[in-house]
Amino acid sequence: MDKHKLLVDSVVVRFGEKTVLGGGYITSETGKVTGLLGRNGTGKSCMFRALMGGMKVESVMVSIDEKPMNRKIIGRYVKYLPQGRLIPKKIKLHRAFDLYGVSYSSFVNRVPKYSRYYDSYIYELSDGEARLAELYLILLSDALFYILDEPFTLIDPVNIGEVKALIRERSKDHGIIVTDHNYSAISSVTDNVFVIADGYTHPVKCHEDLVRFQYLTKRQIERISL
Repeated sequence: MDKHKLLVDSVVVRFGEKTVLGGGYITSETGKVTGLLGRNGTGKSCMFRALMGGMKVESVMVSIDEKPMNRKIIGRYVKYLPQGRLIPKKIKLHRAFDLYGVSYSSFVNRVPKYSRYYDSYIYELSDGEARLAELYLILLSDALFYILDEPFTLIDPVNIGEVKALIRERSKDHGIIVTDHNYSAISSVTDNVFVIADGYTHPVKCHEDLVRFQYLTKRQIERISL
């Protein structure tokens, strides 16, 4: 298995006089799941959109295996599940899988109930069903890296274990970056974690770092430790 490393560095995002990111960065490498934490509005989604070329930024540097990458072609190497809807409402589910080059039957083999949704438009599914389909669509697609923005949102608690297992499975041959407000789910599936605070990215070495960067309170840490 070839090893690959993604580096997103020197991300500067400003809206008017407000600086959202003054020096954000994130890394990912084959065989690891990396968590990115941060309170609402700290710039997690901005970081991902900057990487994918989905927003105008003041500064961003992207490299894969130490080679600078043009964001116009980054989609060949990185597949991104955004926080909002991925599949347009008026596209049939099987057509979305065709567009991403993913076998719909391979998806059904994993989640049999979707066999009845083959010819359904995405708007005909519940929000949770649509989100689960989008998640599998990204993780089964051909790429070196996957970025998952709030993957556990809207997912039925019954399916969260399966989602975590799929992330772990795919991380064996890919690099994966995950952000979510479900800290319990994040902490149980990641190999390393970063947190965004005050416009910068910081590595997390222990739970106390999350208190220091004001992501969690001491009481929340105590609950986690119980």
